[in-house]
Amino acid sequence: MAHSEKQAKLNRLREIAEKGALESRHDSVRDFFERMETQQVPIFEDFHAGIDNFYQAPRSQTLTDMDIACVGVPFEVSAPIRAGTRFGPKSVREWSKLRGPVHESWNVIPFDLCRIADFGDVVFSSPHNVNECVAELEAIYAGFRENDIFPLSFGGVHTMSHPILKGLAGDEPLALVHIDAHADTYRDAYQGDQYSDAAVFLNAALEGGIDPDHTIQIGIRGRSVIFWDFSHEAGMRVVPMDEFFDIGVTGVLAEIKKIIGDRKFYLSVDSDGIDATYLPGTQLPEPFGLTSREVLQIIRGLRGMNIVGADFVELCPPYDPHGISANLAAALGFEMLCLLAEAKHRALGDKQPTVWG
Repeated sequence: MAHSEKQAKLNRLREIAEKGALESRHDSVRDFFERMETQQVPIFEDFHAGIDNFYQAPRSQTLTDMDIACVGVPFEVSAPIRAGTRFGPKSVREWSKLRGPVHESWNVIPFDLCRIADFGDVVFSSPHNVNECVAELEAIYAGFRENDIFPLSFGGVHTMSHPILKGLAGDEPLALVHIDAHADTYRDAYQGDQYSDAAVFLNAALEGGIDPDHTIQIGIRGRSVIFWDFSHEAGMRVVPMDEFFDIGVTGVLAEIKKIIGDRKFYLSVDSDGIDATYLPGTQLPEPFGLTSREVLQIIRGLRGMNIVGADFVELCPPYDPHGISANLAAALGFEMLCLLAEAKHRALGDKQPTVWG
């Protein structure tokens, strides 16, 4: 290559580099970052500085001013094995600074589609009384339903999902996509409590939160499989890991589409659904689970469906001091946020962008 050609190529590369980091080739992305700067939202601030909000969403509890509520649920009473799930929301908030605000594959910007807020953490009046915690959660999420808000929740022991579902469902049971090592449909009181993480979806079915005929449970395994007869007898579609090994992500997504269809559905992801190799900071680790990539593929495969809420539960940060688990939870949470934002945007029929400040 001649010297003049080399110089011309170098000049071209310098011209490209001088455009600036935020001058994206995608107009919508560039416009969004300019809007963030105008509203003084930190884009690439020091990871250890500033205020931790979920995905840098503005903090608010004004229900009339939001379409999606990101909620921390530091609920630990009824956790049977490891303590520390109450620290889950705090850890996800911290790591969520590194996630988004633009989807890496779809270029979706959830904050441009609808009004997203960090609702804060649920403050329980009696955090060691499981019945009172369940009642308070149901009331909060009934308020979201009444204001047509889609919640994205981070916890917290899985017991939280039952009152969330009951509050969101009202008089119309929801369909459910459930990723977990455990089906959580134990038919007796567990450790003395009717409401526990062993009976989450039994209680949700009995109290009108979910429709068993339109429920699919994915990744089930471990020594407790003999206790999940309610799932099978009630009509839930159970995909144990042995079957998942055979049908893979493609087969599971086909089952989800068949069972859920265009119904309103809720997505619940228990951290122990993911193999502990990828997510060690979980309340009840089970070997031989889904890989982080498989869970990502399943979540992305739900795009375009009628999702109305989601949660990621049983993150247990004390058992992962390196933050690997919380980082993964935040990353999967952003995928869920994008699904919810697109679904809400379709329901609204128009954009209602998030406003900071």
